Amino acid sequence: MNNNDYQNDILKLKKQVERLKKSVKKQKYGLVWMDVPEAFEDDVENKLPILKEVPELAIKNDDGKPTHILIEGDNYHALTCLNYTHKGKIDLIYIDPPYNTGNDGFRYKDKRILSSYPDGTEVPRNHPFRHSYWLSFMSKRIELSRNLLSKRGVIFISIDDNEFAQLKLLCDSIFNEENFVIDVIWNSRKSVSNDTIVSLNHNHTLVYAKDISVLQEIKQEFRLKMDKNKFSNPDNDSRGPWTADPFDAPNIRPNLTYEIKNPNTGKKFMPPKGRCWRTTEKDYLKYLNDGRIIFGKSGKSKPQLKRFLYEVEAKGSTAKSIWDDVGTTTNGTKELEKILGDKIFNNPKPTSLLKRIIELSTVKKSYVLDFFAGSGTTGHSVVLKNIDDNGQRKFILVTNNEANIMKDVCYPRIYKVLNGKVSDMQDTNGSLKYYRTSFIGKRNITNIKDEDKVLIAHNAGELLALSENTLDLINKDDWMQFYESNDRYTAIYFREEMTNFEKFKSTVKKLDKPVSIYVFSWGDNEFPDDFAEIKDAKVKTIPAPILEIYKQIYNLNTK
Repeated sequence: MNNNDYQNDILKLKKQVERLKKSVKKQKYGLVWMDVPEAFEDDVENKLPILKEVPELAIKNDDGKPTHILIEGDNYHALTCLNYTHKGKIDLIYIDPPYNTGNDGFRYKDKRILSSYPDGTEVPRNHPFRHSYWLSFMSKRIELSRNLLSKRGVIFISIDDNEFAQLKLLCDSIFNEENFVIDVIWNSRKSVSNDTIVSLNHNHTLVYAKDISVLQEIKQEFRLKMDKNKFSNPDNDSRGPWTADPFDAPNIRPNLTYEIKNPNTGKKFMPPKGRCWRTTEKDYLKYLNDGRIIFGKSGKSKPQLKRFLYEVEAKGSTAKSIWDDVGTTTNGTKELEKILGDKIFNNPKPTSLLKRIIELSTVKKSYVLDFFAGSGTTGHSVVLKNIDDNGQRKFILVTNNEANIMKDVCYPRIYKVLNGKVSDMQDTNGSLKYYRTSFIGKRNITNIKDEDKVLIAHNAGELLALSENTLDLINKDDWMQFYESNDRYTAIYFREEMTNFEKFKSTVKKLDKPVSIYVFSWGDNEFPDDFAEIKDAKVKTIPAPILEIYKQIYNLNTK
């Protein structure tokens, strides 16, 4: 080691000591575990992650519907890249991570050089560091995902009892306890297991907001749409379809208890014991004169209040914390078998569960991310929800290809869903760009040299295109490349030599849509005057902004 390396190591150690001092002062209560460093494949430990498109796996449908993203690779590296391309843009993250049951395929490669520790094989249930491995694995990924959430963003995490308690405390520390929304209990299984003390028939889904105050402001949007099948109009009421609600309510005020006489039969009614009527007697009479009070289908029963579809359609209904009406894993299995023909994935989530989550937490143009994509249920559900309400939501799915899960399950499912090859989806449903994580350079971000900076600039095209949502490559040579979408371009001059810069400028000036311009620079903000006459042009430099994000991630994960 030379003197500079020693100085760098000393500086890192000093920073770590300062972080620990601050942590001791701040930490009053929380989760403590042995944070075990995670090893990746040897050839990526000291390189920089990027995304590379796989054009032959793209799906192109000229149907005016959204273009979605599929990323093959370790989700830690994919999330690192997404922190540059989609930071603050994601309204909903849903993940269904390994539950760490001892036989669910959870693997962790311990970076310490000790033969008795896992080398990437499954972590057994009785391993002394079982929970530490899982928490080390999850903490890095959840921290990275938090940066991606928009101001209104929420994350839903499915889990069972094996790691529920640990996950709750981990998320409290990452998102802050006040941003906890709810633990949704999902009735995931209807059958009863007789070989256990108590049959496990539910999963947890922890829900956290990026900022609970923002979610409180828009809580009227965090609603379920009404089931229109519950509304009808048997009396041809001019106000449209309605449903009948009980007129009694929990007993909250004594002046809401009075006698109501059925005008059809003369029978008199009082509220049930311990309850009262919904309104004062004066307001009841107004409802009666307005034709909003009915007395059952026969006209002989106790009073009910008409609730019109037009009144509740915009508001929606508040979701409950127990979900026993959105299907089970059996439904998810049948859905997947229907698409792929065989049972090749265990316990997939049903689309009905994901559709409810999407309905609650997104708007029609939201980004939805799942970085434990598994069989692709989240992507399938986004498409179904878009069909329901003519939405333009875009999904980003991330999964590796262990046990051929991407090749044999996730990609084939998404391919059929987007191309209308599923029995209940007879039309095309958007397009897809397929990327793989890749690695460049000879050093990680802590020891980066000029040659690494040059390499990342030369290979940043896909990252820049994703960041600008201009996904279609229209031209590329050894000096420059151009991407486009329906309404804008991204132009990139990625060489440090300026030999062809005038040609690049000339090409950019001929573009007929707004353009984001990226130019290689050793500094910052060097080229705005070169494109000053172009209306709606945004001029940015590379690679410094990308490297700054990577540095922030490194510091985040060495706290």
